[in-house]
Amino acid sequence: MITNLRYEDDIILLATSEAELQELVDHIHRVSCKQSLLINVDKNKVACRVLIQNKLLEQVDTFPYLGSLITEDGECTTEFRTKLNRGQSIGASLQKIWKSHSIPIRLMKALVWPVATYGCESWTLRKNEKTRLDAFEMKGLRKILRVLWTAKKTNE
Repeated sequence: MITNLRYEDDIILLATSEAELQELVDHIHRVSCKQSLLINVDKNKVACRVLIQNKLLEQVDTFPYLGSLITEDGECTTEFRTKLNRGQSIGASLQKIWKSHSIPIRLMKALVWPVATYGCESWTLRKNEKTRLDAFEMKGLRKILRVLWTAKKTNE
């Protein structure tokens, strides 16, 4: 089982219980002390009650990690909508480019999709989010190809 996610100097510890998480934190603290490394208690946040150096870490319901908002319950609806809104605003700001270039679909994939899907690895997509993502893509394609939303075109 994966117990931690690491990137540069950031670590997320994963555990199935509060006691298991405390055990992981204690182990990291012991190893860090042997290497003369200090864990900054003020910068660390947890989703349950955990102690380091007899100090209680700050408990939070959500926290940012690598551009994604990690929630205690694994929900990503708010972040998902925020990212799609950012993608739509980028697409809207590029209207002149869509009209002047002969390869707008490739530009959309290079300029809009990365903004809209940044951090998508941490998303928990349900049917509703999948439908919204498909609608976001279709709306972008229709705008680029100048197909009115009232036109009866299928997704195929």
